[in-house]
Amino acid sequence: MMEMEQYFQIIDAAAPPFALQDAEGKPVSLSDFEDKIVVLNFIYASCPDVCPLHSEKIATIQASINDGPMKDRVQFISITTDPVNDNPEVLRDYPELHGLDTSNWIMLTKTPDQPDDATRRLAKDYGLEFTMTAESDMMMHGAVTHVIDTGGRLAGKFHGMRFSNVNLILYVSELISNGQHQSREASWWTE
Repeated sequence: MMEMEQYFQIIDAAAPPFALQDAEGKPVSLSDFEDKIVVLNFIYASCPDVCPLHSEKIATIQASINDGPMKDRVQFISITTDPVNDNPEVLRDYPELHGLDTSNWIMLTKTPDQPDDATRRLAKDYGLEFTMTAESDMMMHGAVTHVIDTGGRLAGKFHGMRFSNVNLILYVSELISNGQHQSREASWWTE
């Protein structure tokens, strides 16, 4: 992948865990998806530039993945870094505004007992800074799409917006194939 995609970075480390909630207040943890490939990004709904473009890029990738047999093996997660303003109504409206399919995409926010900056600190754990500007409610940040392998292993990152959608899809497919291959080998040896 490194030869094919200049915006790709191999990580191969444990993904920072999280325990957040969805728009309905239902608790959601990274461990809930340990049997899936997770495509994770951090955004906030009122972002005037990068976040809507990032979400629409994710929606295009999701549509391609969902058009084939990988749909049930991949979970898309967006985490808001502005939980104060991204209330449940905003979270519920977001997927329709950006073409995201809620069958395997979810937007998460902090839980009531977590501090307001909990998701920004989580983004920092993933290596991404969301810095509040003094003159407005905007945050300065970059765009990174994280790919988490089964078992909660942060496999890689696609940086910025210029990476090829096809390369991310191929990478996810490769992770799924490797997982299936390893499962078959394990079952063959245990027989």
